[in-house]
Amino acid sequence: MTISADRLDEYFTRYAAALTNFDAEASARLWAEPGVIVDDRASMVAESRETMVEGLTMSYPLYKKLGLASVRHEVLDSTDVSEKLALVRVRFVFLDASGAQLTDTTSYYLLRDGGSGLRATVCIETDAAEKIQELAASRGVELPG
Repeated sequence: MTISADRLDEYFTRYAAALTNFDAEASARLWAEPGVIVDDRASMVAESRETMVEGLTMSYPLYKKLGLASVRHEVLDSTDVSEKLALVRVRFVFLDASGAQLTDTTSYYLLRDGGSGLRATVCIETDAAEKIQELAASRGVELPG
């Protein structure tokens, strides 16, 4: 049996809620160990949940400066790679405190269905870096590095 659309939606609902709540622990629990994030410029491997929590926690001050108040998602597409793996294209929409859209990003997640539920193993970012740069520029926020 493959991973159902309802389970994918429930996973990304929890993922968006963890981002909304700036809850690094909850976000990290949604990842396999190690977890890999790649984009056009770099690859990052988080060997442990502790490393994930540390990285996420370091990003939260920037997200707060940018005005992020909540996140919602839309599963755009999914492909069963095997009985236990699904490649999911998902759009995250980032909103300010009034509910206005700040920006959105589209990413691919390779999810594995294991004994403890769905976990992300790999995230391929397609436009997140550019969208964050555009948002920061429009709000006069200087990005680190």
